[in-house]
Formats: sequence, structure tokens, C-alpha cells
Amino acid sequence: MIVPWMWRRKLVSGNGGVVATGLTLRTNSETRLPAFFYRLSSRAQRTWLKSDTIERYDYVPNDAARNSLDALMRVLKTGNLAGCTTSARALAAEICRALATPPVSVEVRSVRPRNQRGELHGLFYPYDPRMRRPPYIVLWMRTAQRHDVVKPKTFVRTLMHEVGHYLDYALLRLEDSYHTQGFFKRESSLVRALFNS
Repeated sequence: MIVPWMWRRKLVSGNGGVVATGLTLRTNSETRLPAFFYRLSSRAQRTWLKSDTIERYDYVPNDAARNSLDALMRVLKTGNLAGCTTSARALAAEICRALATPPVSVEVRSVRPRNQRGELHGLFYPYDPRMRRPPYIVLWMRTAQRHDVVKPKTFVRTLMHEVGHYLDYALLRLEDSYHTQGFFKRESSLVRALFNS
């Protein structure tokens, strides 16, 4: 995990881009920043590092969230697309309500798209000012090859992953949503909160 960090205003060119100097990182011996981090702008690096330092949300599920989760788990077993969409929207809305953010739209589609790299589980689309399109999430409930319904816990984890991207913008006010270690810890904190409540 990356802990305290600080920026100085001096910038230098490096690795084909501009990076901030004077960045103080205290890391454990296992932490490595990805190579592309050093190609990010200093502003994007700050966003990455801020994201990496936040490990959880102050989220405690209430009865409505637990009921929405139970409904989603039940309806996934039936393979009912409309019911799955309704339940996924209700669960996402309850999480957003508890964290005092506007609800995010959720669309559930049937069979996952697939290419040579694998299957697509879910996508988050941030607010698009040009199209004036609000943020939304798209998930798929069936596997690409066999068209089996995704296991309920896997589906919920995918939903929490995409909700995590939304919360990066809506709650944490980050300028971008990166797959940092902090992001994955926040995702896991949502999943744990739901299944351990």
C-alpha cells in the first residue's frame, strides 16, 4: 500500500511525458507502481495516488439493501432478465442513498460480449457532457460461450466493481477512476459489507 505522499510544483520531462518531481512515496517492499503510471500527467498521478490511499467506504447496509441483495440473489437463479435488472438497480440505488450520492442507472443485458481476450462482465460509463448523458452501468448476466447464468456472488461483485467506479467520481470526487490497489480494496469492502451484514 502507498501511504503518505507529497508533490512539489517542479515538473520535468521523463519517459516521454511530464512527471512531478519531489514525490515522496513510502511503500512496503511489495508495492510497485505500474509502468504506465510514469507516463501519466502529474494531475493524473495525483488522482492515481489519492485513489490508492482510500481503502474503504463508510458503508453499512440497512434492511432495504439486504432485501435488495436477497432479491437479486434469488432472481439470478431464475435467469429472469427483467427481474435481475430491477433488483440490480434497487441494490445500487440503496448503496448510493446510504452514501448520499445520486443513484446511478443500471442496465442488465443477457449474454456477455466476447473477443480473443475474454468476456466482458460489466462497464461503467461516466457522465458525458457533450451528450449530456448521465453516468450508467451495463452488466451481463449470462456467460459468453455456454450462456449460463453468472453465479450470483460473481454478478454482485461485478456490480460492486462498477458501482465503485461510479463512487470514485460521485463520492470521492476523483478526476478519473483507476484500477489501483485502493480501488480493489474499496470494491471488496462493499462486497464484504453486503455479504457479512
